[in-house]
Amino acid sequence: MKKKLALLLSLLMIFSFTVLTACGGNNNEAAPAEESAPAAEENTADAAEEIADAAEHGYAGSDPVEAAVYEYVADELSEGYPDAEYNIPIVSIVGTDDSNASDILVWGDFWVINYNGEGDTLKAASGGDYPGLIHLKKDDDEYEVVKMDTVADGGNFESSAKEIFGDKYDAFMKVNSDSEAREKLRAETIANFVKANSLNFTKYQDEGWDPVDIPL
Repeated sequence: MKKKLALLLSLLMIFSFTVLTACGGNNNEAAPAEESAPAAEENTADAAEEIADAAEHGYAGSDPVEAAVYEYVADELSEGYPDAEYNIPIVSIVGTDDSNASDILVWGDFWVINYNGEGDTLKAASGGDYPGLIHLKKDDDEYEVVKMDTVADGGNFESSAKEIFGDKYDAFMKVNSDSEAREKLRAETIANFVKANSLNFTKYQDEGWDPVDIPL
């Protein structure tokens, strides 16, 4: 009888220990997953929204850093010009360094051209070239431009470009001097812009030049 009682007590103790351990393990593992899931979903949504906003400026990629650059060029570098209906960037990235989330570096040749619509044509009204280095910082899953180091005009162009681009100087000069590649990129960006904003333009035109068909 005593042996049976001892065996029964032992089984009860093992059962109780197993239940308590299982319950404790479930609580410890489930809590972090429940807490972190909403944050991850929110970060993903922020990145998607940033890319969607850049698409309205003609960006067709999926990189949130590039998307932030497109927005900056279209929104900020277009300031100071007379008001125009549309601001469309031409972004030629030469190099990127995202090793420091507090200072992400994007070197490139950045153009902004401002247009007004006339009939089926986007007519260029103003614009300019801003080669240089854009500094961004990452906040959760969003990217914000902090500042830009711009290559100087005139006689200081070469020296400032070498200082800003460093070992990327030759790659920059190749991009900067390739007007044919830039015009191709311009046409593609305008096409993306027109499609993203559901516009009816089929041509774009610079002052004094014939209209160019948009590759829709």
